[in-house]
Amino acid sequence: MEDAVKGGGSKVKFKAEPTRHFPRYKIPAFVEVDGKKYRLKDWSIGGCAIFDLPEEYLEKKWAVGNFVIPFDTFDAVIKDVKFEFLRKNPDGTIGCRFANLRPDQISLLQDVIEAFLEGVIVTLDGLINIIRREDLREALEAQRPQAPKRGGLEEFIRRLFILFMFLAIIGIGVLFVLKALYSRVYLVKAVSAFYDAPLKVVKTPVGGFFSFKRPVKEGDIVKKGQVLGFLKAPGRVSFVVPSSVTGKVVEVHVSDGDALEEGDPIISVLPESEKIRVVAHVLHGDVERLKLGQKVKVLRPDGKVITGRIVDIDRASPEPPSSRVVYDRLVIDVPPESCTIDDIGRVVSVEIDLTPQKLKPIFNVLP
Repeated sequence: MEDAVKGGGSKVKFKAEPTRHFPRYKIPAFVEVDGKKYRLKDWSIGGCAIFDLPEEYLEKKWAVGNFVIPFDTFDAVIKDVKFEFLRKNPDGTIGCRFANLRPDQISLLQDVIEAFLEGVIVTLDGLINIIRREDLREALEAQRPQAPKRGGLEEFIRRLFILFMFLAIIGIGVLFVLKALYSRVYLVKAVSAFYDAPLKVVKTPVGGFFSFKRPVKEGDIVKKGQVLGFLKAPGRVSFVVPSSVTGKVVEVHVSDGDALEEGDPIISVLPESEKIRVVAHVLHGDVERLKLGQKVKVLRPDGKVITGRIVDIDRASPEPPSSRVVYDRLVIDVPPESCTIDDIGRVVSVEIDLTPQKLKPIFNVLP
């Protein structure tokens, strides 16, 4: 607000001093600005009056520094305070405002002021002396919000819950370590695996037009020497085509009237003396831990789990080249009733558990 007084042809102008919102106290303190310390005439939670501060700061309008309250054995420091310089007072001090104090910093200043007003602290030789440290501690603690006290049952339940969560975290960590140990040390997984069988293929002895004696389809049983059909060629004698093996037909490769060349397949047969087995490939480094007769777990695509046994191990070279990955071949016997000729070529998963008998009760609890 600006007032004017006229008289004698002259005019005097002046600004009213801004109203202070907080009472000032002569409690020892100083500010650090640009690496230099400046004493304070007085201060409040809203601002302070600074001795000997260069007037150039009034032109800068503001600066960032530290507000320090010196106790006899320690300093209380509020860092990175933004000082907003307002005016130069008649006594030469420069008044400034604290522009960015946080609630916790304001609370600290209030605690010091209240301790000063209650006589818990006194000023001497520019330092703050604590009459009784217990009184100051109690005064400061009294200003802080206290957590609501819990009842006996509520506190017991809270502690029980914390204990349960702590034990649960430990339990999950132990299970994770055991799972990793089991997977890396005691579980061998095949890189690839599928159903396979040693099929016999009945082929044409000569070229010509083929016709079945009677229809043959997958799943039929054929006998060795059984006439399958005939081959006829223009200007040639017809040839009888017999089955060279006894077994179950797995695939029919031709139809009546097809023109075939010598050696073309007619049917593929699973001999009655042979079985469908699983062929698996494992890393060369794992095969040394395997042995004939060892149980394996076969996981089918339909979700069924079958137990089989290793009946043959075809090892790679004892010293494989280190520049490539080498796999060894396993042949696994499975129950005949667990698969059909339709499964031949179907992909499965194979796992081999090498856990010692004494450790199995521990690993059996793993999910």
